[in-house]
Amino acid sequence: MAIRIVFGCRAVICVIAATIVGGCAASGGAAAGSGGGGASADAGADDSSSAGTGGGWDGGVIEAGLGDADPDGSCDYIVEQGKRTPLSLYIMYDKSSSMVGGKWDSAKAGMQAFLEDPKSDGIIVAFNLFPRDPDSTPACDQLAYKTPKVAYGALPGNAAPILALLASSTPDGTGTPIYPALGGALLAAHDVAKPGESSAVLLVTDGEPQGPASTCAGVDPNDPQVIADMAATAASWPLPVYTYVIGLPGANQTFANQVATAGKGEAILVGATDVQLEFQQALAAVLGQALPCEFVIPDKVDQGEIDPGNVNVIYTPGGSTAFQYVYQDATCSSGGWHYDDASPPTRIILCPSTCEQLKQDLGGTVQIMLGCKTVVK
Repeated sequence: MAIRIVFGCRAVICVIAATIVGGCAASGGAAAGSGGGGASADAGADDSSSAGTGGGWDGGVIEAGLGDADPDGSCDYIVEQGKRTPLSLYIMYDKSSSMVGGKWDSAKAGMQAFLEDPKSDGIIVAFNLFPRDPDSTPACDQLAYKTPKVAYGALPGNAAPILALLASSTPDGTGTPIYPALGGALLAAHDVAKPGESSAVLLVTDGEPQGPASTCAGVDPNDPQVIADMAATAASWPLPVYTYVIGLPGANQTFANQVATAGKGEAILVGATDVQLEFQQALAAVLGQALPCEFVIPDKVDQGEIDPGNVNVIYTPGGSTAFQYVYQDATCSSGGWHYDDASPPTRIILCPSTCEQLKQDLGGTVQIMLGCKTVVK
């Protein structure tokens, strides 16, 4: 789900590029201030005659035209790239011997496509493999997995070292020691978690817990409930860390669902028909779920040039050219959006029900329109 910030062409939402400085003209040919009705296909914005025809969303989305926020056609707004609050994602990747062959190669290709996808740009990713090569460190030690082989870094720049690591690695590990591997990743994700940001762990495996010993720290590391409890604890921290699971062919679906549910994340299983494509799609789905539904207040609002009462969130479903309003509702009684703080606001936050709905539409576009009266429930 993409986002743009809109605040400056008159009488029509003008979206012609990802980054624009100053005024602009509508892509349909109407100059700014002319009242023309064109809009670019990129953002899908349109005038009031077609808004709301993009289909079926509820829970905070109003099927309404631009006239609701701009009844006299006098609003001025331009386009600026929006900024989500940051997401840090620690990927713990299975290299056990059961991954050998086409499964490893296909998953590696799917990972490359995900890391190099422009939609992933800006995500802060760390990467590690499990099981570790045998050494003198106790096999149960979660701290041995805490430091990733590829340190946290933003995409696309951090894609190259991750892909280099995968290219030089072989699926030859013994067992599937998920207990220490996931535990170490959660500890690392905890250390980078910051207020107002999101931190998560993604476990990629084709199996279920196996090893590293019969007992670790007094618990059975092969017990799915023990691992689920670990994920639940991380999700309940004051700065929570959420757990997502992608199960490659051979993974135990019950285990994947149990851990992801406990970690307030999501589990996705990849079929054996087209591992590369399905894995890439699963990674994109996890990204869509993990990205926070919070957006940084644009500079023009933060600096007092635009009043917070002249802010609107609009949504265009994937494949549509018609936008809809997401109304403001400070109580989130039935969806919508709200500010983190009324005076002064620093973030725009989608209400939980609206957030979950919009996350399901990976091709949808969320925009913030500045300069027109806020549509309030």
